[in-house]
Amino acid sequence: MLRRGKPTTHVIYGEAMGVLCGDALLNYAFETALLSFEKTSDTKTLSKRITAALSVLAKKAGIYGMIGGQVCDVEAEKKGLSLSEEQLSFIIDNKTGALIESAMMIGGILAGASESEIKDLEIIAKSVGKAFQIQDDILDVIGDEATLGKPIGSDEKNEKPTYVVLHGLEASKEMVKTLSDEANEKLHGFSKDTAFLEELINSLIYRNK
Repeated sequence: MLRRGKPTTHVIYGEAMGVLCGDALLNYAFETALLSFEKTSDTKTLSKRITAALSVLAKKAGIYGMIGGQVCDVEAEKKGLSLSEEQLSFIIDNKTGALIESAMMIGGILAGASESEIKDLEIIAKSVGKAFQIQDDILDVIGDEATLGKPIGSDEKNEKPTYVVLHGLEASKEMVKTLSDEANEKLHGFSKDTAFLEELINSLIYRNK
């Protein structure tokens, strides 16, 4: 199995070591995040923001986020289940969307955004996450194997339920555009300069690898 043109960790070092690497990286993320307390003047406001950011990181990475979504995805693929639109959305929102939501919400929290602004960032990130995953499914059908660095058509070969399988290629492309437009439109509602975020979102969504 290839990712970005190279064999995956579990292929090189074995499944047990691959799992341990995942555990180590998740734990290291919290170790790194907790260092922020050492780099502040320990003001009450800033400490409160850091604590709130860590809470988002824990939830979005845990059973109600990435891990929960990945469990559902693995089970569905292993059992060859036919997923409904609602079930597939649940997997995408948690497996992929939760990580992007976490990144955007944490940035907003640490910068002192209001509760309503943080909620808007979560909504934007959810759209970006879904568009990102659908684009990934599209590239599995029409992408260039050399550019992607992994085999094309693996989803179909593994009978993996995807948005493309449910709705077809053209409808999937339209959904990517709709979701990206929704994200950018909501981003325009912020009073701050969002040019960098818009460029970043578009680069994530309309990538070719």
